[in-house]
Amino acid sequence: MLHLPKQLLSLRLPASPVILSLRRALLSTAAATDAPPGPFAVDDYLVTTCGLTPEQALKASRYISHCKSTSNADSVLAFFAGPTLRLSKADIAHVVSHDPRILNCSVENTLKARIASLRSYGLSDAQVRTFLRVAPCVFRTFSIQEKLGFWIPFLGSPEKLLRVLRHNYYLLTSDLERVVKPNIAMLRESGISPADIGRMCVPNSRLLTSNPETVKSILERADKLGVPRNSLMFRQAVATTTGLGAETMAAKLKLFGETLGCSAAEVTSAVRRNPVLLRVSGEKLRRVMEFLTKVVGVDTTYILARPSILMYSLETRLAPRHSVMKVLQEKDLIRKDQSFYTMVTPSDETFRRRHTYAHKDVLPGLDDAFMAACRGKVLTEVGL
Repeated sequence: MLHLPKQLLSLRLPASPVILSLRRALLSTAAATDAPPGPFAVDDYLVTTCGLTPEQALKASRYISHCKSTSNADSVLAFFAGPTLRLSKADIAHVVSHDPRILNCSVENTLKARIASLRSYGLSDAQVRTFLRVAPCVFRTFSIQEKLGFWIPFLGSPEKLLRVLRHNYYLLTSDLERVVKPNIAMLRESGISPADIGRMCVPNSRLLTSNPETVKSILERADKLGVPRNSLMFRQAVATTTGLGAETMAAKLKLFGETLGCSAAEVTSAVRRNPVLLRVSGEKLRRVMEFLTKVVGVDTTYILARPSILMYSLETRLAPRHSVMKVLQEKDLIRKDQSFYTMVTPSDETFRRRHTYAHKDVLPGLDDAFMAACRGKVLTEVGL
């Protein structure tokens, strides 16, 4: 017979769905006093009480199959759903599926101690919940005081730390002395300030958690783009080459040359002006080039002098604004030789103020037509 602590059965907690489900399971088990002894059905418990799918339960069960009863797991679930964390049933299922060993933890000695550590570094209750959701393995297994003491001041706030952890929880498992600090030193030697390193780390945390030799290669690839160090563009070059291996970068540069019909030197010059161009997919590059050359009527020289134009969305930026430009030119409201680039670069608010609101007396439907075009409608079909 499964023996359950009296204090667990009488635990007074808010009547959340998780707590009610847990109470029903406990009371049902306690009431079955006449049932013959049986083994702990781990898979069933993970599905019915923890909310895992059968497939998740099958993978997770081996990590708690040694348990002889549900006593400790029940305490953990009650703590998760209780007033300290208030995790939803979906959150609990997420945490358990990613780290089933957490059901083996001591509530008093491990879970409460981890929460106290997080709170001591300024994390709010909501941020503690987020931390547990995004990094359950780290929450359970690592003594994180040293890492929190380093990363929160470095990044600037607990919220920025959580933003990084959503994509890369290795931030809290990487060795500070052998990995993180050498990487920071290399980036600083490249002319990137600590504040900029912190900002770069949010979307590109691999820069700090990768093997230092990998980071050295990233910086070398950025150098090959010809972007001067100590410049704003070098930071963009580093951010770009972080996600591109040497072969991928070479293939991208070759594709640019073939698509634009220009030399390797011309491609390098364009990328030097804006390294983020290398993130543009080949398909998008081809579609935008076709639009610019065949519809707008500009040539490759024009594009190479303004390479950022290749990064804008064809559907929501280039095509709608070109349609407005053509309408305004037909009405002699702007010059016939108006540069398309000057129509593309302003923000939406500035563009509308200059080119749609400004002509509402002559073209009262222009602004509505432009906004409809941004949603995919053809400008001439919306009542100009």
